[in-house]
Amino acid sequence: MTKEQREKLTRYLINSNPFLWGVLKATNKKGRLKEIKELGFLAGYSDGSNPTYGKVNQDLLVELGIEAVLENIVVKKVKDRIAPEHLSAFRRFWESGRTPDKEYLKKNKLYRVQRIIFKEEKEPKDSASIFLQIDRQHDFVERWTVFAGLWFEEIEPNTKGTEDGE
Repeated sequence: MTKEQREKLTRYLINSNPFLWGVLKATNKKGRLKEIKELGFLAGYSDGSNPTYGKVNQDLLVELGIEAVLENIVVKKVKDRIAPEHLSAFRRFWESGRTPDKEYLKKNKLYRVQRIIFKEEKEPKDSASIFLQIDRQHDFVERWTVFAGLWFEEIEPNTKGTEDGE
């Protein structure tokens, strides 16, 4: 990865919304920090700590650097949540300028219709939400997320252990 690519990806990371582009399963800060700690990072954070996401990003960059953040957290979590054949299909849709329809997502268990359930803990988001913005009210795939373009154009081609980057 070139210096320019590292700098660009670092800027994308520190300005990402949602945190780490939503690749973590947890839906709140406490759960996200626990998930990162389970991967072996940010060991210095105590269980009750409540740092800002900006501080967490900076600490990850200091501890790992952008390439390791991408390879050990972002790429790993994407691949844990989405099978290689679906990532390949998403790439083909991306390259053809189309989004997959919700039937493809449902059939492959990447999206499920949400029902209101009263629980204390939210269920993890659908895997498709990393790459696609889905209008749940009207039940259709609206558009690609910002992360989708970043993944297909910058991250996947420039990291080890990805189809195109090996």
